[in-house]
Amino acid sequence: MTHQNREEQMSWTTEILRSGVALDVASDDFGALGVPGTWYRVRQGSCVALTTRNRGDALRLFQRRAFRASGV
Repeated sequence: MTHQNREEQMSWTTEILRSGVALDVASDDFGALGVPGTWYRVRQGSCVALTTRNRGDALRLFQRRAFRASGV
């Protein structure tokens, strides 16, 4: 099973949505992505840009993408 298939099986909740860019969060109690714990991902539409355990990294990428998408 690929990383993407395991990721799709998890129950993701959108934490922040701005300018079409989403920061999603999921709890992986069974280690489906390799390491149990909380995971974060940044996506624009169906394209996932990053999946990480580090919330700070996810937030920084989310802010850059949302700023770029807003055209400000």
